[in-house]
Amino acid sequence: MEPVIKNYEGLSNPILGPEDGVPNYVMLYVQHPPGGTSPGHIHEWEHQAFITEGEGVLWVEGKEYPIKKGDAVLVPPNVNHQFRNTGSATLSRVTVNPLNSVE
Repeated sequence: MEPVIKNYEGLSNPILGPEDGVPNYVMLYVQHPPGGTSPGHIHEWEHQAFITEGEGVLWVEGKEYPIKKGDAVLVPPNVNHQFRNTGSATLSRVTVNPLNSVE
């Protein structure tokens, strides 16, 4: 297999997914404008996120955890969660999910 290199600009999520031949994980790049959020949701898999810019909170089951640029985040499986931008700049994150999250 050859390496796959893609730039996120102009692409939809997942940035790296099944069409790229990924065997185990997909990669997403998500940007939340000031005041923006991801939808609150629950899923059976854990996922990891790396905050590349901005600040906000990770809301999990009613509790808020501060997050900022440089933070690595593990979201446990089967919990209601949401990323919220509480800052004045864009909150950007790279998220890695198991392949079955998009199947």
